[in-house]
Amino acid sequence: MVDLHSHTTNSDGTWTTKELLTKAEEIGLEVLSITDHDTAKSYVEIEKNKELQNIYKGKLIRGAELNCTFDGIKIEVLAYNFDLHPIQEWLENYYTPEKNRNRLIEEFNDLVGICNAKRIKIENNLKYNPGTEYPVDVIYYSIVKFEENKKFFTKEQWENRGLFFRTCTVDKNFPLYRDFSKQMPTLEFLNNLIHEYNGKIFLAHLYLYQLEDHIAYLDKIIDKGLLDGVEVYHSSFSDEQIQTLESYCNSEGLLMSGGSDCHGEKKRDRKLGIGYGNLNISKKIVDNWNLI
Repeated sequence: MVDLHSHTTNSDGTWTTKELLTKAEEIGLEVLSITDHDTAKSYVEIEKNKELQNIYKGKLIRGAELNCTFDGIKIEVLAYNFDLHPIQEWLENYYTPEKNRNRLIEEFNDLVGICNAKRIKIENNLKYNPGTEYPVDVIYYSIVKFEENKKFFTKEQWENRGLFFRTCTVDKNFPLYRDFSKQMPTLEFLNNLIHEYNGKIFLAHLYLYQLEDHIAYLDKIIDKGLLDGVEVYHSSFSDEQIQTLESYCNSEGLLMSGGSDCHGEKKRDRKLGIGYGNLNISKKIVDNWNLI
């Protein structure tokens, strides 16, 4: 059993690197990748700490989940087995606290401007704290306070904050859509960067993006040669979706990845290794990477 998608307190998980490694050892994972958002800090910690190196006896594959854009749509990719220090140095320079703060404030101001332009009602003088809040969340919770805003959204978007967020960042027809390419790297750039430093790049959780045609979007990426593989197995995927992606990767000669997307106690029912109880990913998919 392997898990190639997990998070620690170095991004938005609740377990420390030590706690995640301990859990992976307890459940007998054969292969683990810690894929924190826009950082590989856990691997720097492990490199410097002998205690951390001795906790987990399985195979640890260096990883990170990176935000980027393709075709004007915000997506995430999973980068694996890259050279640690040049990639972490780039991430630390690109995602400094000051730059992150400015990006979030810019995003919030853009969303307020869109609401005003489209006459979507929000609270006057709405406040935003970039240190503790996500812009889309603040806007969403303000929008749903006004019943007259329902006409702009589907019932599902109105009632589900997570769906609202994913649609906002993906669907160009969504009332609050904005182009994130001014805030984050393109897939083309990350593909070049990760390959320059000997890594592999996979599209993360395709079916979480609110796209009209997921496979058509994937086709666009593959046609440009921007991926080594696809995350085929994910806690949120149905059996049919997994089978579709397995067939796609086999026909296109792409590598496969998969994982629980575990965030520790933050999403307690999504467990390391098994997701919602629907995962049991074989080590064979990693064997095909020619890494171990």
